[in-house]
Amino acid sequence: MITPLDLSPFFENHPRLETERLRLREATIADTADLHAYFGDPETAVYVPHTALKTIAETKEVLSRAAKYFSERDSLRFAIERKSDGKIMGIFDIHSISAEHHRMEIGYGLAKEFWGFGYMTEAVGEVIRFAFDEIGMHRIEAECQTDNIGSIRVAEKCGMTLEATRVENEINKGKFVSNYVYALIRD
Repeated sequence: MITPLDLSPFFENHPRLETERLRLREATIADTADLHAYFGDPETAVYVPHTALKTIAETKEVLSRAAKYFSERDSLRFAIERKSDGKIMGIFDIHSISAEHHRMEIGYGLAKEFWGFGYMTEAVGEVIRFAFDEIGMHRIEAECQTDNIGSIRVAEKCGMTLEATRVENEINKGKFVSNYVYALIRD
């Protein structure tokens, strides 16, 4: 019989993950300036439901909400930090977590100056390893807009399979958009 996962260890202290080039750690208010480069850029905000954040105060509020969601055991938000210089390059979320069904969803974003170097593929690969090997998840999902070529490539490079297309299932920036659903099942 399959029983619900005990997720309490992962919400007592925010997990910290590392790869060869990256450190994934709790995103904090101290990261506001670096993360504003991501949240405040209209080009990186194309595929998220909000517009680019205009002020540092708005970015601080986003990070405060992430801390609240963590304390409520709802989601984990990681800052993606480059080890070589400590630069915060973007964010990574684990959300829609179901202990009962051993399932979770991931979301990710990177400031455009870091696109094309394989950083996100490296981060997603490490989170997949963590989710399967340490948390005990059975299924990981990622959803992205059908024209988000970067996210599609990352999901596919990490072994995720396209399972569905949700046609015009969301409104983004005043228009209906369609999303792909990618998933990976634990071996």
